Amino acid sequence: MESYSELVQRSLDERWVKIPLNLYDAEVYEVIGGLLARQATLSIQLAQNPMIWNPHIAPLILRSMTDAHITLAWILSEDFEKRAKQYILYGLGQEKKLVEHLKNELEEDADIQSLIDFKEKWIEAQRYPFLTEVNLGSWSGSNTRVMAQEADCESLYKFAYEPFSAVAHNMWQHISVFNLKQCTNPLHKYHKVPVIHDVPLSEDYVFRSSKYLSKSFESFDKKFELSIDIQLPIDWYLENIEKVYNEGNV
Repeated sequence: MESYSELVQRSLDERWVKIPLNLYDAEVYEVIGGLLARQATLSIQLAQNPMIWNPHIAPLILRSMTDAHITLAWILSEDFEKRAKQYILYGLGQEKKLVEHLKNELEEDADIQSLIDFKEKWIEAQRYPFLTEVNLGSWSGSNTRVMAQEADCESLYKFAYEPFSAVAHNMWQHISVFNLKQCTNPLHKYHKVPVIHDVPLSEDYVFRSSKYLSKSFESFDKKFELSIDIQLPIDWYLENIEKVYNEGNV
């Protein structure tokens, strides 16, 4: 039987060879292809590592996947050439800013100087440094909630992105449940004390990952009007749920 990772890799390859690639504007396609590959990578890595199917680690990956899907869906939803270029320019600007920080504070270190040289060459290969602006705001000019609304991903934002953000940002609603326990001494007024809980593993995180990757594939297919015969990752998961549950891996 084809494994999950094999299915995902084949699905990614099939979509990439079918899109009408414009080589005169290749960087635009590199953005959407890279984001799709990022989704596939995260989903495979989660599926192949059962020990991280827990409420501490898996949500960190799923938060990144929801963010990547909203980004991809928003870019594809309108004027994707312009939006993809915004995405690139913001990333180049952030790297330029980091280079300046390194120069100002750490360039006397030989290893750091090598890193600076590498990063400068990477930027120069794509855009002249003097033309590269550093944007201190959002790359899209908006926020993730608005992007999700505009890309028809509002439910994903409400029920996945925001809850998983609590884990990623170490917020009270996660910490209080998973890293505190009630003191057993009544004289201490049952205050909470820090704890490292043993937490259960759940294949539901793999299900969610396969669902988010499938959403990204579907957005890609809709934009480029692709007909793909390979089953979606979510369908593979539902057909093989017993294998996932019994063997603890995919």
